[in-house]
Amino acid sequence: MKSNRSDFTGPQDTRQARWQPAEVASPRLDRRIPVIAAKDIPYIPNANRLQNLSIYLPRTPQTAALIGTPVTSLPGTDSTPRHPRYLVHIHGGAWRDPRLTSASVEPAVAHAFSGSVLPGEGPTPVTAIASLNYTVSQIDYPAPTVMADPPIPYDAIKDNHTDLAREAVHPQHVSDVLHGLTLLGALGLADGSYILSGHSCGACLALQSVLQPPRHHGLGHLPEPPCPAALLGLNGLYDLPALAAADSLGAFHAHLRDDYEKFLSRAFGTDKDTWPDASPASFDPASIAGRIREGNAPRLVVLDQSTEDELVPMNQQERLTATLAQVAGLRLAQGQRLTGNHATPWEEGIMIYQSLLDTLQLLREDQ
Repeated sequence: MKSNRSDFTGPQDTRQARWQPAEVASPRLDRRIPVIAAKDIPYIPNANRLQNLSIYLPRTPQTAALIGTPVTSLPGTDSTPRHPRYLVHIHGGAWRDPRLTSASVEPAVAHAFSGSVLPGEGPTPVTAIASLNYTVSQIDYPAPTVMADPPIPYDAIKDNHTDLAREAVHPQHVSDVLHGLTLLGALGLADGSYILSGHSCGACLALQSVLQPPRHHGLGHLPEPPCPAALLGLNGLYDLPALAAADSLGAFHAHLRDDYEKFLSRAFGTDKDTWPDASPASFDPASIAGRIREGNAPRLVVLDQSTEDELVPMNQQERLTATLAQVAGLRLAQGQRLTGNHATPWEEGIMIYQSLLDTLQLLREDQ
């Protein structure tokens, strides 16, 4: 049963946000794609610069008429289609990179709303794509050397708390995602109306936010989010202790262990005994099964991992798969789209969009 705690203040009023014309692009397309967008909508009062979300619509005569009007609802919320019509995406960035934002979904938006048809596919079935930002964690001085282009380090004490958007510690990231989903719920996002996807740590956040109740993360004052029709995890981080254990990384990723330990300590605290509780790969299968029966978790999870990923070892997905395979009532599917380096799916966009189409097809098969 959905929680509606009286001490939850509710989502931010979105009437100050307005639909505007915009363009999005993908390196796999030869032109920019016109869309209608409402960007950086705060989902809580007094939000920091990353506590917001963006919504993208295809450019049509109907959506063009929305330009300049307040954002009061998602399109199509007055109808009851048989299949999900929205995608909600959570970006990655190792919980710490403020440069990787909700705008990273725009290459996927470009493919979804380009008007072109992929081989074997019809026109896009998606009527809106939302992308969530969230407060990120601190970064140690000096900057991580394993990153080709590391973000500027940030330490709350050294930097005199000059950027509260860079001081999150678990469960702050999950709290922000839940607030974002609550705002989208106020705009019409309903149970079964959307697919929730995430890339890298965004995949972890997606599963944390849905496969366990808010109280599991110490967020019992927050309501349950609308239940997605499916979860889609892409190049995800699912077993936190394994990322900092040299014997579980393998030769190809072993050089990353120190950096994993640093950013996990910043994001989840230095007490490693608490990390399993936050790890989707360690969630109790019986608890997840109960949430599925109650209508708080979806019956379909799709996981995909590039074998060429230079940052995330394959055993992250394997460890999560071993856990989810024990969940009664859950269909677990292996995606087949991701190739290339860790960032390729969001940089090019087409693989995220193809994964969305594959997930929708799996949902149709279950009906």
